[in-house]
Amino acid sequence: MRHLLYTVILAALCVDVLVAQSLKDEFQQLQREYASSTEAWQVKYDGVKTEDGSIARYREWPGWSFASKFTSFAEDAGSSQEGFDALLEVLKMGNSVGEFDQDLFDDYERAIELILEKHREKKLRNLCAQVRVSKQSENFLRTLMVEGDSNELRAEACFFLGRLLSQKRDMCLPNSWAKRPGVGAFGEYSDSRVRANLDRFLANQDIEQLQSEAIRCFKLVTSDYPDVPTARGDEKLSDRARREIYELRHLAIGVTAPDIVGADVDGKPMRLSDHRGKVVLLVFWASWCGPCIGDIPHEKELYAKFVDRPFVIVGVNADDTLTSAQDSVRDNAIPWRSFWNGPDGIDGPITTNWNVRAWPTVYVLDPEGTIRFKHLRREELGEPLEQLVTETETNVSKQR
Repeated sequence: MRHLLYTVILAALCVDVLVAQSLKDEFQQLQREYASSTEAWQVKYDGVKTEDGSIARYREWPGWSFASKFTSFAEDAGSSQEGFDALLEVLKMGNSVGEFDQDLFDDYERAIELILEKHREKKLRNLCAQVRVSKQSENFLRTLMVEGDSNELRAEACFFLGRLLSQKRDMCLPNSWAKRPGVGAFGEYSDSRVRANLDRFLANQDIEQLQSEAIRCFKLVTSDYPDVPTARGDEKLSDRARREIYELRHLAIGVTAPDIVGADVDGKPMRLSDHRGKVVLLVFWASWCGPCIGDIPHEKELYAKFVDRPFVIVGVNADDTLTSAQDSVRDNAIPWRSFWNGPDGIDGPITTNWNVRAWPTVYVLDPEGTIRFKHLRREELGEPLEQLVTETETNVSKQR
C-alpha cells in the first residue's frame, strides 16, 4: 500500500513537471514568433519617412495581433510564472505605443485584470509605476493600496494612484494633448485609432475632484507611510509625495506659474514675470543633456517663426559652472536668455522650486503667466504656440 501511495505521488509530481515544461516551451515559442515577426516588420519598414509609409508601418506592427495571443496564453496558464510574464509583454506594448489603441486596448485592460485575479502573490510593486492611465490601471492601484500585502506595496500603489489621477486631470483639460485632433495624415490616422477609447475614458470627469483626490493620495503617503523608501531606495516616497502635492497646487496646467527671480548666465538680473503679455516657452536645459542640445535647432526655428510677435523663449540652465553654461550658449548660438540655476546644478533653487525631474522639461505659459502646456517638445510645440500667439495678438487688437 505504501509503495502504491509513493507511486501515485511520484506520478502526480511528474505530471506537474510536464505541465510546467509544456507551459515554458509554449511561452518561449510565442516569444520567438513575436520576435521574428517584429524583426521582419522592422526590416520591411526600415527608413520609411513618408506619411503613407508611416501609416502602413503603424498598421502592420505585429504587436496588434500578438497582444491577444499573449493574453489568451495567460488566460490558460493560471498563476504560472509564464502566464505572468505573458501579461507583462502586453503591458510593455501599451507602454510602447499607448494603451488606448483600438487593437490593443481590450487586451491591455484584460492583462491588468488577470494580474489581480491570478498573480497577487507575485512581486507587484514595480508594476505600480508601469501601468498606464486607464480604467483597469486605476482599479489595479486602488485595490493594491488597500489590499497590498506589505506597507511598501500599499504605499507604492497609493503614490502612483495619485500620479495617475493627476495625469488624468491634465488629460481632461481643454488644451491637453488628449483633446487635440491629430495633425497630418499619420496624426489623423493614429488619432482615429485611439479616439473612441480615449473619449470614453475622459467623459464626465470632474477636474477639481481629480486634483483633490490626487492630493489626498499623496497626503496619505506622507501620513501613513512616512519612512517607506522608493522602489529604487534613493529617497523616501513621502518626500516625493510632498513634491507632487506642490506641483499639483503650483505647477499644474491651468495654474499661474510661480515667478522666477534671478540672474542670467551673464550675471544680469532677470525675472520670468517681466514677460507678462507674451507667450513664454520656458525650457529647463543643460549642456550635458543630449536631448536638450538636440532640441535647440527646433527651438531656434520657433524663435525665428515668432520673431516680432508676442512670444519669447526663456531658458533655465542647470550646468554647475557659469563657464560651461556660457560656453554652451556661445557654441550653440542661442539667441534667448537663460537663468542660471546656480553652482548646485540640477539641485539648484529654480529647478527645486519647479520640481524638475526630467531633462529637458518644457512649459508653455500664456500672457497672464498661466501654465497652458507641459512637456511638449519639438514638432509638438508648433500648433499650440501658433494658437496661443494668434490668440494673444487678437486680444491685443480688441483692446486697442
